[in-house]
Amino acid sequence: MTIIAPHLFDEAHDRIAPYIRHTPMLPAPRLRGDLHPNLQLKLENTQVTGSFKVRGAFNTLLQMTAAERARGVCSASGGNHGVALAYAAWRLGCPATIYLPARATADRVARVEAWGATVVRHGDVWDDAHVAAMAYADAQGIPYIHSFEAVQTITGQGTMAVELCADVPDADLFIIAIGGGGLISGVATAIKQRNPGATIIGVEPTGAPSMSVSIAAGHVITLPGVTTFADTLAPRAVSDTTLALTRAAVDHIVLVTDTQMLAAMRWLWTESNQLVEPSGAASIAAIQSGAIDIKRYTTPVAIICGGNAAAEPVFQAYHQNAKD
Repeated sequence: MTIIAPHLFDEAHDRIAPYIRHTPMLPAPRLRGDLHPNLQLKLENTQVTGSFKVRGAFNTLLQMTAAERARGVCSASGGNHGVALAYAAWRLGCPATIYLPARATADRVARVEAWGATVVRHGDVWDDAHVAAMAYADAQGIPYIHSFEAVQTITGQGTMAVELCADVPDADLFIIAIGGGGLISGVATAIKQRNPGATIIGVEPTGAPSMSVSIAAGHVITLPGVTTFADTLAPRAVSDTTLALTRAAVDHIVLVTDTQMLAAMRWLWTESNQLVEPSGAASIAAIQSGAIDIKRYTTPVAIICGGNAAAEPVFQAYHQNAKD
C-alpha cells in the first residue's frame, strides 16, 4: 500500500504556495436555518482555475526539471484537471496536450485552450480520453500526468488539509466529493495524520459510484457506464492507489442524485452567492438530502471543490439585455 508521510504534505504545501491561493472558509448563512449553525465551507471554487486540481498540477510540475518540462506533458481530463494543468504548464513554460472526452463542456474546452494547451477531443468519457492520451504520451516520449493516480498529484491535493487543520483546528467532520479519488485520498490521509478523531465522509453521484462499488468488492471495479451530469465526478473506475488510501482514511461514503446536486447548486448561488459546478455542490447535497446526520457533529466542514460552471449563458443574457 502507498504510504504518504506527513512531512510530504507540508513540503508540497510550501512548494506550491507561491502559485496557488490559500482558499477561504465561509460560515454557512442561516437565512432559513436549514443547515448546521457551525457549518463552514472550504471555497476551493475560488482557487486559481476554479478548482482544487491546481494543487496537484503544480506539485507535479514543480518536481520536474526545467529540461523535462520543456519537452512537454500530456494528460486526460474531465475538465478541471485539464484547466489546472494547462495553467500550471503556462506558468512554468511547459507545453501541454490535454485530451478531453466529448462530454466535456465547451466552457471547459475554452478554459484549457485559453492557457495555451493543445486540446484533443476523444471518446465519450474520461476513461476513453485517458487511454488515448497515454498512448500519445508514450509515442511522444513525454510524461503522462494522471489526474488522480500519481502520488505527487494526491499529495498536492492533500495540501488542502494543511490549510483546513490550521484554519479550523476543532473541525470534527469533513465532507468531500469523490471522482477518481485523488482529492479525498490526499485530504483524508493528511487530516487523519493531524486529527485522528475527525470523521471523513465521501460523496459520490448515484450515477457514478466507482469508489463505493470498489470498496465493497475489495478491489477496483470498472463500471459499465456512468449516468450523472457531474462530469468531473464520473470516471468509470478509481485507481488502486486512491482506493487503498480511501479505504484506510475515509469513514463512510454516501450517494447523492443529480437532482439533489442541482438543488444544492441553487442553494449555494441564492444563499451563499457561490456559482459552482455539480461536483462543488455534492457535499451540500449530502447534507440537505439527509444522507449525513450532520447534527451529530460540533464543527463540520464541507469542501466546495469546484466552481467551473459555464458562465457564458449568463453573459449572453446580459449582453442581449444591454442591446435591448
